This record gives sequence, structure tokens and C-alpha cells, in this order.
Amino acid sequence: MMTESDIVNGCKKGRREAQRALYDALATHLMAIAVRYMGNHEDAQDVLQDALVKAYLSFDQFTWKGEGSLQAWLHRIVVNTAVSQLRQRQHLPDVVNIDSVPEHEEQLDAGEVAHIDTDTILSMVAALPMGYRTVFNMHCIDGYSHRDIARQLGINEGTSSSQLSRARAILAHKIKEYINQHTS
Repeated sequence: MMTESDIVNGCKKGRREAQRALYDALATHLMAIAVRYMGNHEDAQDVLQDALVKAYLSFDQFTWKGEGSLQAWLHRIVVNTAVSQLRQRQHLPDVVNIDSVPEHEEQLDAGEVAHIDTDTILSMVAALPMGYRTVFNMHCIDGYSHRDIARQLGINEGTSSSQLSRARAILAHKIKEYINQHTS
């Protein structure tokens, strides 16, 4: 079993066994990130492959700073790769019936939401329109500021904030519907 340090050193030297160890250790985690952004496994697989190729080709730029730094670095590469692919698809606009977006975020009971499994919540996030899903992931899960989101997506901060607000409203509505269907 290779340590993270061994994996980094091996990848820097282009060793296949280190690249394989990296894949074995982190592919599931990285794929989950890609799916969150892309909304489906096929596109996420493309993102993961592109991200790993970028990582393997740029290991000379990576400085290992202790356990977890490799995963954090790869996380950023996957997010950036996904955002780049989504940006390239901007000519495919989100089609959202504005009537389907609740005007106000519904109030949710944290106790009820805690009983919904993670996969169900993630599938709700994946079902969001692309723009909403991207901003939601970047802000709520990956911790980007609206300024950083705007810069990365080529939108203004107000658009980022508006997309986040609508994403939250849609998710709250979907969660409320789910709770009502499963507690009746």
C-alpha cells in the first residue's frame, strides 16, 4: 500500500504504479465531484478522465504539503475541468419555466431533512438546471465566493447570487415534496 507521499513522488516520476494507486485511492471521490457538476455519469467520466490527464501532466507543479494536500489539489482540478466544460456548453442554455421556480425558499425542518439519505439529496442537486447546479455546487459545497464564481463562469456577481437563490428555492421545494410523499 503506497502512502500519499509515495504516490506523489511516483507520479512526479511518471511511474504507472503510482498513477494507478492514485486512481484507486481517489477516483470514487473525484467522480462524485464530477457528477455533482455535470449531472450525469457519462459527462462526469469525461471530466474525470480529462482532470486526471491534466494532473498527471502537471505533477511537477504540485507541492505536497502533507496528508490531504493531494486530494485537495485534485479536487480543484476536477472542479476547474468541470466548470471549463460547462462554460464551453454555454450555447446550450438552461430551459427553466420561471413558473416552476418557487418565489421564496420554503422553510424546512432540519429534523425531517436529516432523514433523507445523501444519494437522494445529491440526485435532487443533479436534477437542477446546469447554471443553478453549477453555482450551488461552487458556493454551497466547494466554498467559492460569488466573486470567484462570477470570474470562473464569466457572469456577474448578481447573476451568481440570483442563480444560487433560485437553486436553493427549487431544492427546498423538491425536499418538501419528498418529505410530504414519504411521511404521508
